[in-house]
Amino acid sequence: MTTVELRTSIWADLDQMNVDMLESVSRYVKRLRRHASPVRHTTSHQIKREAAMLFVKNLSVRGGQPVPADESGIEALVNEKYDK
Repeated sequence: MTTVELRTSIWADLDQMNVDMLESVSRYVKRLRRHASPVRHTTSHQIKREAAMLFVKNLSVRGGQPVPADESGIEALVNEKYDK
């Protein structure tokens, strides 16, 4: 079923509902959106951020010269990229 077909089907079903049923569906959808959205986005962003930080921590610069022990890994990467 395509998106257009789904929307057409939903509109057809809504046209056949009485006012009480429409209000009930509307309240139900609002509850779903209010409870589901923030949790999903927060978790998704948090997981992506943690994965990105893990990736950055595991990066290494390869060029034949060791990175000094007192230098931050991310700073070494930035210097490697822009100092040449």
